[in-house]
Amino acid sequence: MENETLKLLEPVPEQSLRSWLRELYNKPVEIERREVLRHRDLSYVERLYLKGALPESLIYKLVLPPWDIEDDLHREILVPSISNSAKLYLTGHYKRITALFLEDFGTNYLNHHASASLAQKLGENLAKMHRSYSYRIAELEPLNILPVWHPENYPEKVQAIVETLDGWHLVNDDDKKLLTHIALMACELFALQPLSLVHGDLFAENIVVGDVNHPRSLSIIDWSWFTTLGAPILDIATLCSSHIKNGEFINHRKDFLEAYCFEAGRSIDDVQKDLKVAKLFERVFFLHWLATRKGMGIEGTTVGHVDDLIRQIIKDLHEAEKSG
Repeated sequence: MENETLKLLEPVPEQSLRSWLRELYNKPVEIERREVLRHRDLSYVERLYLKGALPESLIYKLVLPPWDIEDDLHREILVPSISNSAKLYLTGHYKRITALFLEDFGTNYLNHHASASLAQKLGENLAKMHRSYSYRIAELEPLNILPVWHPENYPEKVQAIVETLDGWHLVNDDDKKLLTHIALMACELFALQPLSLVHGDLFAENIVVGDVNHPRSLSIIDWSWFTTLGAPILDIATLCSSHIKNGEFINHRKDFLEAYCFEAGRSIDDVQKDLKVAKLFERVFFLHWLATRKGMGIEGTTVGHVDDLIRQIIKDLHEAEKSG
């Protein structure tokens, strides 16, 4: 259930939607059916089924800043054949809202349709994507589209988060020490690893399993504000976590990790050691997003108040750090 404190994004007038569709298809088209997939404060997502048109369905996404970074991502950075991402067909603008019309990969998500073979395929594909984008860092960084989270800058970035949270009286001295410690550990472990494109919110629910038109394909969706140029281990950390967003995929993490490491030429033992710290730092990165929301004056989220979530994440980090 959506948090009642949230002011949900108000969809644009139907006239604008019809105009964009006419521009996309170069003719008037009839919307046969609509399916709301998500309605939040900074985004609104529908699946549109069109009558007598190809493609016959589209993902129609409305976003507000800072979520509008997705437009630049699709235009300037994402290469569908490498990133397994959707094609961007059209972008429209209405006041502060950016409208995106994206390729529709279907309704079968990996969190509900996981298997050993799909986990292996994902591991192989993700390792190839990380390797491909690691070669493009020198080209992508000067574009200034994505934030760069280089491990050597983790202590400085986390210190800024700590100071912000301290200003809101949301952390105590032990919390500050823990967050600083995590940043230093991650800096030491990941500093020498090549940077790449990092999805940042890569859970199994954001991976679509291809239908009959895309047999056995796996497509990554919801590239957004969380996407960075950074340490690829963070994408592995989200997929190897026990988060509810991974669903059935949790049972196939070993298959995924083995395939990833084989394709990446890395030792499984080394990656598993890195993962212990990466899982902690991934939560710190989420704290950064919550602090950003609060700084924008957005106190609620779809699962609770920002302050409560911040406190819960820090509590979880303490417990995880103690358990090793």
